[in-house]
Amino acid sequence: MNIAIYCGSSFGKNEIYKTTALNMVDFLAKESCSIVYGGSKAGLMGIISNYALEKNIPVYGVITHDLANKELENERLSNIIKVDSIRERKAKMEELSDAFIAYPGGCGTLEEISEILTSIQVGYSNKPCAFYNVNGYYDKLIEFLNTAVKEGFMLKEHLDSIIISDNIEKIYTNFKNYTPPKNKWEILKALTNC
Repeated sequence: MNIAIYCGSSFGKNEIYKTTALNMVDFLAKESCSIVYGGSKAGLMGIISNYALEKNIPVYGVITHDLANKELENERLSNIIKVDSIRERKAKMEELSDAFIAYPGGCGTLEEISEILTSIQVGYSNKPCAFYNVNGYYDKLIEFLNTAVKEGFMLKEHLDSIIISDNIEKIYTNFKNYTPPKNKWEILKALTNC
C-alpha cells in the first residue's frame, strides 16, 4: 500500500512528534508499505523520509522546482518527482497514493488533507483518510468538524468516514477495511426519498 503522509516541515515543540513518527515508520516497514510525501528534508518530513530509507521502505517524494532550489529537497531520495506548483504536487501525491495520513503539521498539512476530504464528499475520490491524532493534536479540528455536522455544513456519513486515531495499527487496519461513503448528492437524495 502506498501511503501519503502529510506532515510538518518543522519538528514541533514536543519530542512525542518525532518519536511517534519513527514508530509509525517502523510499523509501515513491517507491513511492507511505501511512503509518498512532499520531498523535503526539513522537519518531520525529513525525519520520516530518512528513517524510512534506513528501513528500506520505498519513498516517493513530490516537490516543486522552487522548493527544491531553496535546498529543501531530500537529495537522498532516488524516487523524486519535481513539479511546477503546489497544486501539481498535491495532484501527483494523490495519484501515487492509496491512502492518506495527516500527521501533525501546519497549514500545508491541513490544506492537503482537506482537499482529499472534499474530493471524497463530492465523489471524486474513494481513498481513505486519517488524522493521526498524536498528543491530541487534532482534537480542536475534530471538534470543528463535529460542529460542521451539527450546523448542517457537513454530512455525518463523511465525518464518520474519516479515520481518527492516535494508534498507527488501528489506522492501518481501518485503511484495509475501508468502505468509501456515498457522495453528498446520493446521501441527500436517499434522505429526501424516505
